[in-house]
Amino acid sequence: MKRKIPSHIGERIGNMITLLWLSVSLGLAQVPPPPTVTAGGPNQNPHNKIKRWQFGGNFALLFGDPIVVDASPTVAYNLSRKFRVGVGANYRYNRFRQNDSITTNYGGNGFVQFQPIDWFFISGEYEALNVPNPAAGQEGEPARVWQASPLLGAGLRFRLLRLLRINVSLLRDFNYQPGVSPFPSPWRFRMGFSF
Repeated sequence: MKRKIPSHIGERIGNMITLLWLSVSLGLAQVPPPPTVTAGGPNQNPHNKIKRWQFGGNFALLFGDPIVVDASPTVAYNLSRKFRVGVGANYRYNRFRQNDSITTNYGGNGFVQFQPIDWFFISGEYEALNVPNPAAGQEGEPARVWQASPLLGAGLRFRLLRLLRINVSLLRDFNYQPGVSPFPSPWRFRMGFSF
C-alpha cells in the first residue's frame, strides 16, 4: 500500500528546494573572478597600486590693479598616497590700469603637497619669477630681475570624473613686497586641475 503525501507538504518541499537553488545561484553570481596580477610581487595587491604621475595645472585670475592672469602647467610625482612633489612652469600677464601698461612674468616652481584626507591638502612651494625691475630707470639696473617667493597654503581637491580632479587652493607669499611683487596681495587664490 502506497502512502500519499499531503499536498501542502509537497508544496513546502518544492518551495524550499526553489529557495535553496535561488540562494546558491545568487550567492555564486556575486563572487568576483580572481584578479589578474599585472605588476608587483606575489604578495602585492594589484588593485592597491598608486598612480605615480599626475599632470595638471593652475589658472588664477585676480582683479584689481593690476589685473593678473596666471597659467601654470604642473607635473607631480606621488611618493605615497599622502605625499607628492612636483615642478611647474609659470606665465603671468599683468595689466596695470593706473598707467595703462602691460607686463609679462615667467618662471618656474617646485612644490610639496601633503594630503591627509582624500579631499584636503597642504601645499608648500618655492617659486622664482622673472619680473620687470621697478628700479630699471636708474643707472646700472637691469630691466628684469628674478624674484623668489616661498608660498604656503591649503586647498581642496574634488573628483569630477574618474580621472579628473579639480584643485582649489589659497596660498600666502611670505616674501611679498608691495611695489616689487607682480601681485597686488600676498594671498594667491588658485583653481586648477589634475589627472
